[in-house]
Order: sequence, then C-alpha cells, then structure tokens
Amino acid sequence: MMTVDWPAGLEGLFSICQFLLLDIDSYGFSCIAGQSEPIRYLLSALIFPSGVAWLALCFAVSKLFPKKHQWEGPKVCSTMGAFLQVGFSTMSATSLAPMMCYQHPNGQRSIIKYPGVMCGSAEHDMMLVIAWILLVVFVLGFVALCAFAAFMVPRWSAKQKNHLVACVRFLVFRFRLDSWWFGVPLLVRGPLINLPVVAATDYPPIQVVVIAMVLTTGMVLQMLAWPWKVPMLNVTDCIISFCIVLLVTTSTLYLNKIDSTMYAFASGVSTAMLSGIGVAIGIMVLMTGSALFYRSAMGGKKDFKIFSLGSVASSAELAQKVKEMCVELEKAEIADLSSRVGALAVFDTQKITACITLLATEVAPPAEDGRSFKFNKRIASNSFDPALKRKPQSRQYSSSQQLAPATKPEEESNEITNATEPEKTETLRTDWI
Repeated sequence: MMTVDWPAGLEGLFSICQFLLLDIDSYGFSCIAGQSEPIRYLLSALIFPSGVAWLALCFAVSKLFPKKHQWEGPKVCSTMGAFLQVGFSTMSATSLAPMMCYQHPNGQRSIIKYPGVMCGSAEHDMMLVIAWILLVVFVLGFVALCAFAAFMVPRWSAKQKNHLVACVRFLVFRFRLDSWWFGVPLLVRGPLINLPVVAATDYPPIQVVVIAMVLTTGMVLQMLAWPWKVPMLNVTDCIISFCIVLLVTTSTLYLNKIDSTMYAFASGVSTAMLSGIGVAIGIMVLMTGSALFYRSAMGGKKDFKIFSLGSVASSAELAQKVKEMCVELEKAEIADLSSRVGALAVFDTQKITACITLLATEVAPPAEDGRSFKFNKRIASNSFDPALKRKPQSRQYSSSQQLAPATKPEEESNEITNATEPEKTETLRTDWI
C-alpha cells in the first residue's frame, strides 16, 4: 500500500504478490460484494469473525455426536489461531485501510484503496467504526493473546499442561523449541509495515524509511534466532527479507523524476529483487510439497540433505558418543572442569548451556532437581506428542559404574532398597542417560 508510483512493467509481479498475500480484492471479491465500496469493505471485514464463528459452531454441533466423532477443544482452538494467523496480514491491512487518506489537488481527501469514498463523509465514518472494531478486537486482541501464550507456554510445558500447549500449537510448532517465541514478531511485523502508510500517507519518503527499519529489524532478529526447524527455510527467509528490504529502498528512486538510465537501473534492481523473492517462494513450495509425500521432511532427522544443508549423524552414533562423554566427564574434577569452561568464549559457553538444557529436557530429564539443569527456557517435545515423554531417571550409581561388570542381582537389589530408605541421608547421584 505504499504511495509510490512503481513502473507499469512491475504491476504484473505485484498482482501476483497480492494474490499470495491473500488480498481479498485480488480474488475478484467485488463480483460478489457488488460495486458499493462501503458494503464491499464490510463484507471483507466480516470474513475473519465469520471464520472463527463457523469453527466454534462446528465444535458445538460436534458435541451432539458420539464421543469418537466429537471435536477436541485444544485442536479447535489451534485451528482458529491458525486461521487468524494465515490471514493476519490481510486482516491488519483491512482494518487500517479506511485510515489511509490521500490528498487530491483540490484539497479533498479520499481513501487509497477505495478512492470513491471521501474522507470525512458518512460512508467513511461507517467504515472507520468497522475498522476500529476489527483492529482492537481481532488484530490487537489476537496479538495480545499470542504474546501471552508465548510467555506462558514454556511454563505450561514444564508443568505438563499439554492441553494448553496444544491450544497454541499453531504459534510455536513451526519453530525450533528454543525459539518458540518467533511467531509473535512475525505477527507484529505486518501491522508495523502498514502503520507508516497510515501516519504519513502523503509522505512516501517517511514510509520508505520506517518500512525499511521494520523489515531490517525483523531480518536481524531472524538471523540471530535462526528459528525455523528446517535450515533451508531459514536461508530462504533471509533471502526474502533481504530482497524486500532492497526493493523498498529502491523505491526511493521513483519518488522524483529520473532520466532513462536511472529508470532502467531502478527497474532492473526491482525486477531482480522480485525474481529473488519468487525463487525463494518456489523453494518453499517445493519443501511444502515434499512434506506432503515424505512424512519425515520439514525438520526431521531423515530430511533431505539439501533441506538440512548437510548430513546428520545417526541416533545410534549420537547416543554412543553422549554416553562416552558422560563417562569421561565423571572422571574429571570440578576444579579442572571449571578452569576449562572459564577459558571458553561467551558463544561457546552459551552453546554448552543450550546443550545441557536440551539434554535435560529431551534426552534424560533428571528426577529430583531437573529444573536445576535448565539454563534456558525451552518447550519439551512431549508437550505435542505424549509418545515422546521420557520417564525421569535417578540412580545411585554413575555412568562409569553402570558400564562396569554387573554384580549379582540379589546384591544390587539390596543396595537400591537400602539407599532409598527414608532414614538414609546420603545424596543420590543423578544419571542423565
């Protein structure tokens, strides 16, 4: 919605982008809603509440059927969230559309998307009422709920409140479990991009600067978090963000009259950036298609090497190496380990804390003091799949002792019984594996 006069040759590419962004008007919605712009806007705004209401109605009706055919509440809640998440950019743009008024040479103002509606008229006032309801209840309300869920979901996961985690599955499941929060910045980015067009409709340079700042901040945050489960998806996301930032920056060349050489240069850069976005989207479509036919794709260990950006070690090999490392670490003294860890760089220390948190959460969570091993917040994978739930393990012998020749079963049983009696005060050693 930037008020920039783009070259006519790029209009076809922009129309494709509007189709991919689920712009309702690009689907010929006016053929159904009619030519009345206020009515067309009203029907466009009602799509999102109607979708949520339809899912709620289906959930209520399912309760009339036998239990095996009834819809589950957490899954319905997640489906509603996914519906609003997919259409969030369109929903935010729809709510802000009546607020984008540009000035005519005669001093009058009209809406950019609906030029037939003059700003300040009765029709415009009706559209503003609808826009504010949609903005406050669905746009800002949905962002607030997602932010609260992102803040609470690690706590819900730690307390095994899996039904609450299942309600926000749409928000966190696409990302790495230690970058579960990245869904909120993605949501906020849409309204922030539309906001400068509302505040500075007649000042395109301000729009370009603010939008470039928002997009650059999002790109830097994405590169720091590297949130997507599939490594190739992180690369394509960076490519798309870079191309969009450069495309927005190039739009400043169209603000003033330029000669044919500069016009050709700007058009070439814009076409190249749009082509890069198209290639990245094509890769994403290919990855999505492969996930439909190859169930282990999209972040699994059996994913294609091109998507994982390299090969991954087998589970058996990793398990053996982790076990051997535990044995070697138990032989080391605390003072020696402390000196060695203290000599590491900050980045390496953060890697170790992330590894310990991962092991304590996913591989072998300790029983008595499991939380003391977690340096960072992380969602447990068993919150989504109960089959992955691990039983806490706590034994009075170490890994090195476990690898030693086995003693008689009777003696081992007696030792375990004596060690777990209440009157014993000896501290038990926790075995991670």
